[in-house]
Parts: sequence; C-alpha cells; structure tokens
Amino acid sequence: MFNVKAMKAFVEVADLGSFTAAAKSMKVSTTSLSRLIADLEGWMETPLLRRSTRHVSLTDAGARYLDQCRAIVTAWEDLAQDAQRGARNPRGVLTVAGAAYSVRHLLAPHLPDFMRAYPDIRVRLDLRNDPADLVADAADVAFRLGEPADPTLIARKCGEVPVVLAAAPEVLQTHGAPGSAADLARFPCLLDTTPKRRNHWPTPDGAKITYMFEANDGEIVRRMMVASLGISMLPRFLIEGDIAAGRLTELFPGERKAALGVYFVLPERRQIVGTARAFVDFMSERVRAALA
Repeated sequence: MFNVKAMKAFVEVADLGSFTAAAKSMKVSTTSLSRLIADLEGWMETPLLRRSTRHVSLTDAGARYLDQCRAIVTAWEDLAQDAQRGARNPRGVLTVAGAAYSVRHLLAPHLPDFMRAYPDIRVRLDLRNDPADLVADAADVAFRLGEPADPTLIARKCGEVPVVLAAAPEVLQTHGAPGSAADLARFPCLLDTTPKRRNHWPTPDGAKITYMFEANDGEIVRRMMVASLGISMLPRFLIEGDIAAGRLTELFPGERKAALGVYFVLPERRQIVGTARAFVDFMSERVRAALA
C-alpha cells in the first residue's frame, strides 16, 4: 500500500509536470510528496525524475516505468472502489448454520424481507442440530439457542425464549400430575439435546432424572411428547400450538419459567465477512422485536 501511494505521487508529478501541482492534487505538502518519490526511487534503486528550479522531466528509467506505475495505481484505485461498494452493498454467498426448528420458527419468517433488502446476497442455510464449527464447516454465522461456550467467538444476544415443561394428557392420567419438580424423577422424560445444556430443567439438588429418550432435534422430541411417551421441556414457540389444541398440557404454569438465550454467533472480529455483518444487523432487530 505504501509503494502504491508513492507510485501515485510519481504519476501525478509526471502528468502535471510540477511538484507543487501534484501535491495540491493529492492534498499533501510538497515536502511529503518529495519524500514519497524519494522513497520510491530508493525502493526501485534508480532516479525517476530530473528536477530543476523550473522544470521536472522523466529519466529514462522514469519513462520506462511510468506506464507500469500508472497501471498499478489504476488497479489499486479500482480495487478500493470495489471494496467500498461491497461494504455498502454486500454481495456473495452467505452460509448460515442453525438448528432446523429454531431457524424455521425464528429466522425463516424474516428471510423474505432480508432477500429483498439485499438482492446481491445468496443465502445458504445449513440446518444442523449440533453446533457448527464456523471455520471447519465454512459457515459465516450460526444461530443458536443457549450461550456458546467458545470464548473466541463473538456472540450477539437478541433475546430469550421461555422453555416449558409439558406432557400429553394421557401421560398425566397414567402417572398422575407431578406436584413439584422433585417428582420428575419418577416420570418418563424426554430430552432435547440441541441447546447442549440440561440445567434449564427445574431439578432440585439431589434429584436425578433418567431420560428414556434423547434427540438433538426438538421437533422429534415434540412428536414423542404428543405420542404420550413422556414429559419434556422445550421452547414455548415449538409447542404452544399443541398446548392451545389440548394435545399437551403445560406443567407448573404459575411458576417462573426458565429461558434460553437466542444468539447470533460469529467468528473473531477480523474474520467477519460483510454479508454476515449485514445479515446479523438486519435479523437481530427483527428477532428481538418478535421475541419481545
């Protein structure tokens, strides 16, 4: 970058025939401009200009290298302009990784608006229920329920989703309704392992729950609940329709609800691409508003 600026100074002097005019064009002092050209001549190990009190002319080496320097300066300026346009109008392929059910319920409703707002971005959804390795899996941004454990990642929280204990009426008829969280140990329980944490279950100290079924897919766990196979704790957005329809019954409805944080996860700051930045800025506002 430094030598490109020096080459631009050389081209300006050659075109304008004056150090003063070239310095004015580049908005630098004549001293700074002279130093740039002197440094360029030192780097190229040959004089490029002949100077006198009234005239400036090219040396043979200067005449030989002028067109090449001009081409480098033009290419650099074109590259800078294209980069600036790309920052203002991100373009390219954006890979977003996330659990299928959370993406379907929380992100998908806003995707049409994003695609219309950024027509030059091609979105690729990588739906996976295990946390994505942003580098190994070539993902630009991940969407997760539950705070990521890796401190090297940038996690932007955009809200919380309540998680609800529920069971099908038949389960409660067969086993009775649990009177407290301590009673859960005697019930068949189903675990969604997608959030990678179990401590959002309201289990008191000393109470051990044996999960008769585990899956890293909340939608499958929901189906097992509706099929009367046990109690589970899932995000409210996933089962509120079943609760409203009577297929599931919420347990302990008057107690304070646990919640999972909703996060957009990005690689370390210097690796964040413009498309990912635009996506997170756009989506986080809408997801936050929807969760509120």
